Amino acid sequence: MTKQTQKGFTIVELLIVIVVIGILAAITIVAFNGVQDRSNDARRQSDIKNVHTIVEKYAADNGSYPSTGGLSIVRSDDNCFAGTSQADWVPNVVETLPQSVPNPSKGRSGQGGCYLYSSDGTSYVISAWNMKSAGPNASTMYRRLGFREASLLNANAYYCNHINIGGANITPYAATNDYYKYSFTISNISNCNETPPAGA
Repeated sequence: MTKQTQKGFTIVELLIVIVVIGILAAITIVAFNGVQDRSNDARRQSDIKNVHTIVEKYAADNGSYPSTGGLSIVRSDDNCFAGTSQADWVPNVVETLPQSVPNPSKGRSGQGGCYLYSSDGTSYVISAWNMKSAGPNASTMYRRLGFREASLLNANAYYCNHINIGGANITPYAATNDYYKYSFTISNISNCNETPPAGA
């Protein structure tokens, strides 16, 4: 009578397979999150560009930009966690405006942001403020003008290249402390000295 040996996996082999599957799953999740962040950023840029088109069309028809009552008066979109939180965050336009998709734990210092608009009728700032999810901004929509910190949206205003908002108050400068780097902004303001701090 011959003795038959049973073939199968050892515990060590099974553990190796489980570890490899876990590593591959982790890599896939990280890659998916990166793709999702870039997709959200592309949508935010597109939204702000569309609002810019709406604002320019309004100015062509009316001779001035939709006014919030001054650059010190900022309106936020309906999904914003603070500020005015209204669907018509650009006043007096007939078009339906895009609303932000909340981005908790993203943006500068892990804070979320919103779509913001401010205008005195002559100058305007449109921004997906602190809405960039995929790291500090290097796009053509990076401007060193915008608004206050995300925690101060209820008392917001326009600021030009502000040292605290722009992260230059911390030495050495780090892009992760710079709200301007985490925002997509379009503006016709040309008298702001947007010279970035060293290292930006």
